[in-house]
Amino acid sequence: MLWTCTQDRTSHNWWLTVADKTIGYFPAAIFSDMAKPSGMGWGGFTRTPAGTSSPPMGSGHYPDKDFVHASYFRYVGVQVDDSGKYYPPRHDEYSNGCYGVTYYGDQGEEFGYSLQFGGPGCNN
Repeated sequence: MLWTCTQDRTSHNWWLTVADKTIGYFPAAIFSDMAKPSGMGWGGFTRTPAGTSSPPMGSGHYPDKDFVHASYFRYVGVQVDDSGKYYPPRHDEYSNGCYGVTYYGDQGEEFGYSLQFGGPGCNN
């Protein structure tokens, strides 16, 4: 499933579209540093009451390139202009000991450009 975030040229507000269906609207006023965006990213976090362990994210497994284990996004693409073309994101990996995300690039017809994320959580 392909998603895009497009900025309206007149209002500068942002529209989130998933599988050709507009599902979200974000006023430009809440993004003070995005008048002229220079990049994109993905991320997530969990939240618990102070003094408690963080919960698992996704399935609770770290990324391991086995798409049965950790949670994943497939067919990830970045649209950088109005051309309608999508480009693969750059390779990136992150882990903080509680969670991780790994981008694998093009994994073929079933997954395309994909990434995995998740982890067991931890005591912080």
